[in-house]
Amino acid sequence: MIVGSTHSILLFLVTSFISHTRSICPINCVCHLDRVPWSVSCSNLDLDEFPDKISSLVEYLDLSGNNLRLLPADIGRLSELKQILLSKNKLNELPEELENLRKLEKLDLNNNNISDVNGGLDVISRLPNLRLLHIKNNPITNLEALKNPSLRILDVSQCLISKLSNETLLYFPQLISLNLHGNPLKSIDHIRSERLKWLDLSYCMLNYLYPDTFQGVPELEQLRLSNNPVLVYSSRKETLRHDKLKKLDVSNCNLDRPGTHGLPALTHVILSHNRIRFLPNRIFSRNKMLIHLNLNDNGLSLVNQSSFIGMPKLEVLDLSHNTLEILPALMLQDNINLHLLNLSFNDIREFPTNFTTTAVTIDLSYNLIEYLPKESLMYMPRIKSLDLSKNQLETFASGVKSQTLKTLILEGNRLVRLSNQSFTYLPSLTWLDLSGNRLTEGIDLETFAYNPNLHTVRLHDNPWRCDCQQLYPIYYYLTRSSKTNPSSLICESPSNVSGYSWSTSCQVTWGKGVKDVWDNGLKASKSERVYGLVLMSLLIIILIFGSIVSIGHTIKEKRRQALLRVREAERAEARERLLLHRRNQREESRHQENIPRVHPDELIGPPTYEEAVQMPRLVRSLDNLDSISVAEGLGQSAQSLDRDAYARKRRRQPRKRTVKRARSEDDLEEQHEDRSRSTKKIKSRSSSVSQRITDSNVPSKSTSRRSSAMQRPSESEEPTSSVDGTWSRTLRSRPTSTKQKRRFFRRDEHSSDDEDSDELKNQSITTSRRNVNVDSIQVIELPREPRSGTYRPPVTPASSPVSLVSSPEPLETNEGISSSRIV
Repeated sequence: MIVGSTHSILLFLVTSFISHTRSICPINCVCHLDRVPWSVSCSNLDLDEFPDKISSLVEYLDLSGNNLRLLPADIGRLSELKQILLSKNKLNELPEELENLRKLEKLDLNNNNISDVNGGLDVISRLPNLRLLHIKNNPITNLEALKNPSLRILDVSQCLISKLSNETLLYFPQLISLNLHGNPLKSIDHIRSERLKWLDLSYCMLNYLYPDTFQGVPELEQLRLSNNPVLVYSSRKETLRHDKLKKLDVSNCNLDRPGTHGLPALTHVILSHNRIRFLPNRIFSRNKMLIHLNLNDNGLSLVNQSSFIGMPKLEVLDLSHNTLEILPALMLQDNINLHLLNLSFNDIREFPTNFTTTAVTIDLSYNLIEYLPKESLMYMPRIKSLDLSKNQLETFASGVKSQTLKTLILEGNRLVRLSNQSFTYLPSLTWLDLSGNRLTEGIDLETFAYNPNLHTVRLHDNPWRCDCQQLYPIYYYLTRSSKTNPSSLICESPSNVSGYSWSTSCQVTWGKGVKDVWDNGLKASKSERVYGLVLMSLLIIILIFGSIVSIGHTIKEKRRQALLRVREAERAEARERLLLHRRNQREESRHQENIPRVHPDELIGPPTYEEAVQMPRLVRSLDNLDSISVAEGLGQSAQSLDRDAYARKRRRQPRKRTVKRARSEDDLEEQHEDRSRSTKKIKSRSSSVSQRITDSNVPSKSTSRRSSAMQRPSESEEPTSSVDGTWSRTLRSRPTSTKQKRRFFRRDEHSSDDEDSDELKNQSITTSRRNVNVDSIQVIELPREPRSGTYRPPVTPASSPVSLVSSPEPLETNEGISSSRIV
């Protein structure tokens, strides 16, 4: 809120200030107080008095073109004023209050009536920041009393100053430019200024300049002495001297010699409109820095072969408007940087055969050349433009050779015809001007056969005889690629078509056959143009389509590569996850192997499947167990019956998923075959066991539990024997049901094994899950292959007692036969 209010206040103040400044703008003046610099313009209003209501913040004030005779003392309040224009008024003097303008930088007093420097311009010396002072066209007679320590540019041209003493410029220590143009100066008395660089003394009445006239101005670079008709600054013994002067203009001074050998730093010299008739040898040899030399309109009639030697940096040489007739062939051989050579408006009749120059542009117009030799351009290795207009050439030599010439101007000559080889040896020609000659017949197309770059041919102002059959080929050539303007080709004969253009005269006034040929040719040319445009359009379309297809293919390829990189990264990540999963499986399997197995003595009730799996396996095979005593057989039968019931129960249960061990395909096939054989044998054993149980007593409760727990083989187990004789097995997870029921024999907990056996013998045995009568099962005894894979013949109980590895304690039966405890 505070920032917004601040902005509003500032906006209000600015708006009010602008409205206030507008309200104080003088009548009929143009005020710009809303931008920098703030300005007020009251020029050309014929004001007789200084305007009122000028803001004190004005920086630019224009009062030129009025009738002001006096400036008021109130002008001193414009303390911010930087520029004030008071030209074209009638001021005689300046008020003393002007010294309050401490920031004033420019003061223009041109075209006033100021004559007395002491009284009228005395206040100027008290302006500390004044940089530019213009007092042109005032009746000032001297500058002796004028002074200012900060002034840099002083213009006192067209005044009445007749003398310039050596102390005049001492009161302007910062002066750089001084303009005394148009003053009646007759002499200069060794002026002195440490910083002066530009001095204009043109249109004065200077007579003689001593060699050391400008030695007191060591930094002088530009000096204008033009239009001093009686000026003399050089003689046979003495000449003007300065070490840093670069540009000198002494045109129209009636000089008879250049006199520049005392100015070694010159780069530009203008000696035009003088009376220099002759150039001696090496006249400019001391001007080695000279770049531009102008000697036009001097009446120069003779140039020696070594007149321009010693100027290696010369670029522009102007010898026009003289009376030269002969050009020495080697006069410019030392000017290796020459760019422009102007020899126009001379009396040259013969172009030199071996003229040697490095000029790029040569102007030989308005001369009297009648013939151009074949070798005329052979020694001009850089020539690009040759102007031979307004000469007297009647033929153009068929052997002129130049590999660099591009522009050839032959306008205003007397050419009647052109040969087929006129331009054969000018392969770089692009511009040809043949206008204003005397050509009457159509030009053969072979004439331009070797000029493939020619794009402009000017043929106007020639007296053409319109023979349409003859003109048609050249007309078709010129108009097909717009080398010329068809309307500029005007017929002069026959008289009935005089003044008509070629196309008009041939299409209207001539016979039908010629007209048809002309029309068909024009139509053919138009059709060719259309055909060319169509081909060009098709080419452009093909290029655009190819570009689009290429860009699309590139984009698709980049996308495909990016997708491949993503898929490769996903595969690498999947492989890493798989390796990590396998590593976790190995660690888990190792952890499970280290879990201690359950000992049978620790069991309270019937073991679960997991407990039974963790119990150690028997050392003996099931075949050896069949050969034990009757009581042992009964115990074994009960155990087999329990094991059979448990096996059927386990097959109905869902398999629990456990850690698998990686096996080969051969091991899996062998395991599957062993399972199928074991299943068949278990079924057969169960039949025999059920038959035995009917004739024997049931073993004790603890014995049956341990035997059933021992006889629960896992179909997924593959027993392996370790080095220490213990059994290790690989478990396949089999899901178990939460509502799983245990199968057991009903017996009295306090009964003995004999009682249980008798009870089993008298009662019909059924399973806990299915009501199956064991008595009705027919038992068929079959030989059985042991689990360990090694067959052992059955052994009678008396001769071969059963011994177990896990516990050496014997088990008591009804028969008194010792058997090993099942763990």
